[in-house]
Amino acid sequence: MIEYLKRNCRSILEFTLSLLIGAINFNLLLKPINLVAGGASGLSLVLSNFVSISISDLITIVFVITFLLGLFLLDKKTVRSIIFASILYPVLVKLTENIADIFMFNYTDYLLITVISGLISGVSNGLTFRNNYSGGGISVLALIMNKYFKISISISNFICNAIIVVLGGYFYGFNMVLYAIILLYISSFISNIIILGVSKNKMIFIRSKESTKLIKYLYDKYHIKVTVLENEEKDNSTFFVVVNKWSYASIKNELLEIDKNLFFVTDNCYEVGK
Repeated sequence: MIEYLKRNCRSILEFTLSLLIGAINFNLLLKPINLVAGGASGLSLVLSNFVSISISDLITIVFVITFLLGLFLLDKKTVRSIIFASILYPVLVKLTENIADIFMFNYTDYLLITVISGLISGVSNGLTFRNNYSGGGISVLALIMNKYFKISISISNFICNAIIVVLGGYFYGFNMVLYAIILLYISSFISNIIILGVSKNKMIFIRSKESTKLIKYLYDKYHIKVTVLENEEKDNSTFFVVVNKWSYASIKNELLEIDKNLFFVTDNCYEVGK
């Protein structure tokens, strides 16, 4: 155990930080305006309409129930990945539940709160996924659906969170559903940046009858080498090349001047290594 902690000290600290950020985000921004954005925290906001239990205690109950379900229905390796969050996140929510009384925000501008919360949520989720941890809670239900009903984890997560968001709209108004959609979109965008980083390169897949000229041009002017792909014709007509995003537009236009019938597909490229 000690050796594991030493090897994974940085990832554990980042994951702990992500849980703390998530707890503060919920108590400081989401709970005061009753914004249900999915997850165990959102479900607890919905359940608070039925029972007179504090929301932090409801979050603890939801995490305990989902953890027990995982314990009986999932494999040991998966359970080990959710146990840390299942214990720590409810504790952090409890410790920070009165943070809104310390930082006196103006909660009248729901859109501003939504955008800020989405940014914070994206950072929290990005740190979690980047270190290959599971946040526990509702994500456990998605893992169970994936195992027993063969529904992909992404779709399972979407179904569970969509139901929670819609229930939030029923209790707190349809406008809150729209705010939740905005928050989730921003959160997804930011978490992808945290996980993948900012794309500095473009990867271009090219198919051309003038491939020899194109390859020579790229090497002579930009000193760029290409990777030729296998194809049925056994020639170099299909290849891909990675270029700096700042020079992408000029390179694309210059290649099109050489071959006006050039077929190409471009995508972002986040890592380039040898």
